[in-house]
Amino acid sequence: MLVLYINVLPYGAHPGIDALAHGLDHRLRQAGIELRTLTIDVRQPDWVEKQTQAIQCGIEARVDGIVVYVLDPTQPAQAVAAARNHGISVFTLERPRYAVNASLVYPNFNHGVYMAEHLASLLPAQAEVAVIGGPEVIDDIELVLGIAHGVQRSGLKLVNDPFVDRHRNREDVQAGGREAARRVLADFAHLAGLIPFNDETLLGTLEAIDEAGRAGEMKLVSRNGSPKAVEAVVAGRSHGTWDIEITQIGAAVGELVTRVLVGGERLQGELAIAPLGRLITAENAHTYQPWSARVPYVPLREGLD
Repeated sequence: MLVLYINVLPYGAHPGIDALAHGLDHRLRQAGIELRTLTIDVRQPDWVEKQTQAIQCGIEARVDGIVVYVLDPTQPAQAVAAARNHGISVFTLERPRYAVNASLVYPNFNHGVYMAEHLASLLPAQAEVAVIGGPEVIDDIELVLGIAHGVQRSGLKLVNDPFVDRHRNREDVQAGGREAARRVLADFAHLAGLIPFNDETLLGTLEAIDEAGRAGEMKLVSRNGSPKAVEAVVAGRSHGTWDIEITQIGAAVGELVTRVLVGGERLQGELAIAPLGRLITAENAHTYQPWSARVPYVPLREGLD
């Protein structure tokens, strides 16, 4: 059996996206299913067209299943419908508004609230906090909404709007985080806390903080649990990263695929929830396991040839 995963960023651009794919690959290998990837770059304006083309390639290759990372809940509805009309099972990361066999959803809002609550435990009431938002995609929007809610509910003062372009990392990579952080730091001369929405943004933020000579001024917390972010926590440069168990997210999607293709379950609109994860701090960082140690990093096979 052959499954196509349509990846959303080139390998190496975002370690978390890479780790997710390896988690998916590992679970499918355990079930005797071969995974192939076709990669698009969602930072490009024609990403919907490219995602549609990738699904068409899967149809032509007669794959047994397709896994799509949903960014816009309305896209690519027609291409997915065409795949399912050809008897191909379709699975998604995040829940779209069109019909699929099964979706894995993240507890994004909860993550954001818990991150903000942790930061609040480190700061006095009404301390001024800024948030760096992310791309216009489902999971990141939900996460930032949770962060903003958590900041305000916890008695901190949110000084910016993380949904305005000036204070967002739309590229979702480290370099984009650096640029967004530069703008936030230029707009706010004093901050007690700063929440970059994810670890890649955090790493860019640390670069911007060093450039501005503001190291040690503010406490930071981010999400993903990436190895480099944990290193920053251990070094005292960050005060926490929420480990979302990203390889297990990939594996959880793989489990849905396995239930249908191997187990024969007739899933229609099935929903499963991704792991809740945990906060990594200086106190428990010694228990952290890097992503590459959680599942074998067998090279991914790109293409359907």
